[in-house]
Amino acid sequence: MTNQNYSAASEQDAVDLARESFVGELKTLNSQHPGTGFGIALRTHSGNRYLLANSRMPLPANKSQDFPTGRRVACLENGEHFSSIEVLADSFAYESISPKTEAAILGNALDLIARIDKLPGHPAGGLPNDKQALIAATGTGG
Repeated sequence: MTNQNYSAASEQDAVDLARESFVGELKTLNSQHPGTGFGIALRTHSGNRYLLANSRMPLPANKSQDFPTGRRVACLENGEHFSSIEVLADSFAYESISPKTEAAILGNALDLIARIDKLPGHPAGGLPNDKQALIAATGTGG
């Protein structure tokens, strides 16, 4: 197998494994915050984009668009397997939540991003120390 084919296969394996896990992760987030729509947006290092949402998150009109009412809650850039992982919430539902609930959602979103980034084959202890400096997860709540 060539390096290019191996890279594409490895990337697709990471996306497939992540998708399987996201369904459960979104259910957990949904159970903790039942009135809010949530979505996850992945961008691979090769530029492909994948979206997954719970039933309360409005979906884009076509697959090339972002979530129409998505408000970024947290984002990780330059991860090991994805160039970005974003957790988004429905901006209409998000406007009416309390600061305490917003803080809880931010914490849950950052935990979710950490689990997604570790998902495709990272050891249980996380990334080696030299890789941790390259990755920054940020909450961008208002």
